[in-house]
Amino acid sequence: MRIGIPRGLLYYQYFPMWKTFFETLGAEVVVSPQTTQEMLDQGCSRAVGDICLPVKVFCGHALSLAGKCDYVFVPSIHSPRKGVYNCPKFIGLPDIVRATVPECPPVLDPDIDANEGKKQLYEAAYKLGSMFTQDRPKIEGALNKALEANRAYRAHMEREGLTPVKSIETMFPEYRVETRGNGSASVITVAVIGHRYLLYDEHISHRLVQRLTQLGVKTVYAEMAGEDKLRASMLELVDKPYWGYEEEIVGAGAHYILSDADGIISVAAFGCGPDSVMLELVQRAARRLNKPFLKLILDEHTAEGGLVTRLEAFADMVRRTKQPTIKSVHLARPFRQEKDGIGVLGIPNMRTIAPAFRVPAKLVNIKLIVPAVTKNTLSLGTRYSPEFVCLPFKVILGCFIECLEAGADTLFMVTSSNACRMGYYSKVHEEILRDLGYDFKFLRHKSSDKGILGVLRTVRKCTNHAPWRNVVAAYNLATSKMKALDDLERKIVKVRPVAQDKALTERVFHEAIDAIDEATGLLSLRWAVHTYLKKLDQLPRDPSIVPLRVGIVGEMYVVLEPFCNLNLEVELGKLGVEVMRTRATYLSEWTSIKSYMGVLNSEKKKMAKYAYPYLRRDVGGHGLESVAEKVHLAREGYDGVVHLTPFTCMPETIAQNIMPSTKEKIPVLTLICDEQATKTGMLTRLEAFVDLLERRRRSNYGKQTRV
Repeated sequence: MRIGIPRGLLYYQYFPMWKTFFETLGAEVVVSPQTTQEMLDQGCSRAVGDICLPVKVFCGHALSLAGKCDYVFVPSIHSPRKGVYNCPKFIGLPDIVRATVPECPPVLDPDIDANEGKKQLYEAAYKLGSMFTQDRPKIEGALNKALEANRAYRAHMEREGLTPVKSIETMFPEYRVETRGNGSASVITVAVIGHRYLLYDEHISHRLVQRLTQLGVKTVYAEMAGEDKLRASMLELVDKPYWGYEEEIVGAGAHYILSDADGIISVAAFGCGPDSVMLELVQRAARRLNKPFLKLILDEHTAEGGLVTRLEAFADMVRRTKQPTIKSVHLARPFRQEKDGIGVLGIPNMRTIAPAFRVPAKLVNIKLIVPAVTKNTLSLGTRYSPEFVCLPFKVILGCFIECLEAGADTLFMVTSSNACRMGYYSKVHEEILRDLGYDFKFLRHKSSDKGILGVLRTVRKCTNHAPWRNVVAAYNLATSKMKALDDLERKIVKVRPVAQDKALTERVFHEAIDAIDEATGLLSLRWAVHTYLKKLDQLPRDPSIVPLRVGIVGEMYVVLEPFCNLNLEVELGKLGVEVMRTRATYLSEWTSIKSYMGVLNSEKKKMAKYAYPYLRRDVGGHGLESVAEKVHLAREGYDGVVHLTPFTCMPETIAQNIMPSTKEKIPVLTLICDEQATKTGMLTRLEAFVDLLERRRRSNYGKQTRV
C-alpha cells in the first residue's frame, strides 16, 4: 500500500515519525515533490482567497499526489500536548482537502488530541494501523518506534544545530535536495522565527535562508535552542502557552531577544490567526529592549524583489546598530496588584449588554462603563491593533480605550478556551494598553470557572466582594433583562418584514429596549416586556407580504453586534426578509439555568450531525455551526443563508471553504466584516441577494414575496 504525505504544514514537524510508523507496518511512503509555482496556483484556485498561504500550498501538494498513491495521510491534530490548542486549520485540514480537492486519493485522517490523554493517541494509532494489520502488538510497536524517531529527530536538530530540512536529509538521504549554506563566518547573527512550513519551503519563502547567507548573515532558528530553553523563555513572556506551537514563535522570539542574536526576523503568512497575536507580544518585547525586529508577511502575491530589498535594508541596519548582548532583563512587565479595589468597571459592549447590566450594577454599588460601539471605537481599535487581527479584537480594544478614557480603573473580559483567538485577546489587549501608558487592573472570567457558582464568584470579584445577597439579586435581574431583550428580538424579526410602517416599528422596538433598561426590579421588567410585546403585535401589518426566510450564521460577535454587521437584520427586514439566528447567538442562552445543565452542548452535538458529512470536527469558534446551519436551514425550507465572518477569522474561513461542497443547495451570501466594509456596498449585495432568492422561490415553488 502506498501512503502519500504532502510536503506542507506539519510535514517539517513530524515527517520522520509518520514515515517510521507506516514503513514499520509495511507501507510505501510517497512524498509530494518540493513546492512549485504550479502547485501554488492549483491550491489558490481551489481554496477561498481568505485562507492562509500554507493551506493553499498544502491543497496543491495533495492534488499533486493524485494517481501516485492509494491514500493521502492528513491527520487532524487538535492539540500536540495537554492544555494547548492548534490552529483551527490544522484541525479541519482533512475536511478542507476533501472539500477543495475532490480528485485527491482517499484521506486517512486520524484525530490526535493530547488533551484526551495518551490512550486516545494509541486508539487513533490502532485504528490507523488496522488498515495494514490486525496485530495490535505490531501496531503498538510501530507507534513506539515512530515516537522514538520523533524524539531522535528533535534531539538531532538541537545537538547538531540543524534545520528540519537538513535533519531530514541526514536521517533519510533519499530526501536530499540542493545544498544550502549558512553564514557561519558572518559578522552578524539574526534569529529567524516562524513556522517551519514557511521558513523551510523555499518556494513560498523565496529562498529566505539562502538570501540571508548571501548577505553575510548567520541565521539561527528555534530548533537550535532546544525545547527546554524555548519553553522557559516563552513562560518569561506569557503566563502559560495557549497555542500548540507557541514555543517556536513566542519562545524563540523571547529566547533570541535576550541572546547573542543581533536582530530578529519573523516570518508569518498573511491571515495567520495565531501569529497575528503571538508576534505582537514578541515585537513589543523587542521594541522595549531595543532589539532590531523585521516582520515579513508572505502570501501568493509576495514579490521576491521586494522581500530581498527589505532583507538588505535590515541587514545593513543591524550592522550599523549592533548592540551588546542583553543580560539580566525580565521580559514580562509588572502588573497592578490584585488587592486594589474597583472604582469604575469598564466592559466591552455587544448588542444588548448595556441595557441589561446598567441597573444591576447599581445594586452592587459599582459604576459601570459600557461604551456604545461607534466609528470612533473602531478607529481607536484599528489604530493600535496588530495589522491582520480580526475585527472583534479591534472593536473590543477600542471599547477598552474608551472605558479607560472615561475613567475606568478596572477592565473585565470573558475569555474562552478553544481553537480561536478570543482566548488570547486579553493577553495582547493588556500589553497594548499598558504600552499606551494606561494604569488599570484586568479581570477575566475564564472558561475553567464553570457552572453558576463559578459565574457568581466572578461577578462578586467584579463588585469589590459585595454581599452575596446583593450579588445574587443583581445577577437575577441582569439575566432576566437579557432574556427579556432576547424575547423582544425574536419578536421583532417576525414583525419587521411584514410591518406597514417600518419606521414606527423601529421606534416601538427602541422604546421597548429603553423600558427594559429602566426597569429596577423583576415586576417592572415583566410589565415592560408584556406591554411592548403587545404593542408589537398590534402594529399594522401588510397581509400581502409573504416574507423570505433567511438564516444568519457566522462568528458570534459580528452576528450580534449591529455596528459590526452594519445593522444587517434591520436592513433585511426592510427588504421583506424574516431572519433567524442560531440559539447560541442569543446572550440569555449562555446565562440561563439550562445552559449550566449542558443544553447548548447538546445543541452543538445535534448540529454536529448535520455538519458531519462535510466537517467532522469542531474547529473552534462557530465554524462547525456555520456549516451545520447551512445544511439544517436547507432541509427546513429556508430561502437563503447570510454568512458573516470577520476578515481572517480562522473557523469561519474553514466553513467558507466547506460550504460549497455540501449537497444541500441553498444560496449563501458571505459578508466579510472589517473596518473597510461600507453600508452602501452591503446594501447593494443584499438587494441583489434578495432578488436572487425571490426569483429562485418563484422558479421552485411558484410563490412570491408579495401576493
